[in-house]
Amino acid sequence: MKNEQSRRDFLKTGLVAASFATMFSTDLLAKPKTPVRHIGLQLWSVKDDMAADPKGTLAKLAKMGYKEVEGFGYKDGKLFGLTASEFAAELAKNGLKMPSFHQMVTSADYTNGALSDSFKKAVADLKVMGVESSFVPYMIDADRLKAKEMANIFNVAAKYCQTLGMKFGYHNHDFEFKEYNGEMLYKTLLDNTDKNLVKFEMDLYWVVVAGQQPVEWFKKYPGRFPYVHVKDHDPVKKVSVEVGEGDINFQAIFNQEKLGGIKHFVIELEAYKRTPLEGVEIGLNNLKKLKF
Repeated sequence: MKNEQSRRDFLKTGLVAASFATMFSTDLLAKPKTPVRHIGLQLWSVKDDMAADPKGTLAKLAKMGYKEVEGFGYKDGKLFGLTASEFAAELAKNGLKMPSFHQMVTSADYTNGALSDSFKKAVADLKVMGVESSFVPYMIDADRLKAKEMANIFNVAAKYCQTLGMKFGYHNHDFEFKEYNGEMLYKTLLDNTDKNLVKFEMDLYWVVVAGQQPVEWFKKYPGRFPYVHVKDHDPVKKVSVEVGEGDINFQAIFNQEKLGGIKHFVIELEAYKRTPLEGVEIGLNNLKKLKF
């Protein structure tokens, strides 16, 4: 009898444990983990507001529902009149993060085989502000004629950023899809930069304006585009408009996000038919309606 009671207790305990395990497994299957959507705003979109009142503008963006911003305008150790630590404090105060930043790099930043001190100082301050990826926002005319040299500079800059735990990359406009020295500039940069180090922030608007298809570039260079700029295209006025108010099929592009390696969706607005703050709020709300 004693042995029989022990067996029954053992079986009872085992059944309870199995029941809990089944419930736990079923719960995991029923509720898959929702991927984090990194939706941010390039602060150039509200540049006048930031210049006039950076603290107030960041607060307004946070209230709209933005969780991330992308910076620009670092100069002489400051951003919109604030030091790196002061700007970082304002971001934290409003529950914002700044994972990416636009910081110029030209051939003048690399002389005698070394990066300039100004570049290194900028990267150090970006690190203080929580920046994870620094993107070159533009290439000056003279540097476009020495694309392979610029690709090498980008490789060197990326290696330096890596020592600080940061990534480095390039943001396009439309001129990159023209030929320089007999080859399309965008292809030259992609082919001659280290795919494990140099990333690209694809500005979807400018790719479309250049007559290109973003997904085709995803196919040619899978995983190279962790960031995308999202602004729509007015087919009549030929200017950028709020997301959802133009003719770009963002859904078709975002359906291929894994192929492109997209992790961050950065809203941007460069032309205005309403106030900048109203525009970026509309863009945010419309982007959230898409399935991605």
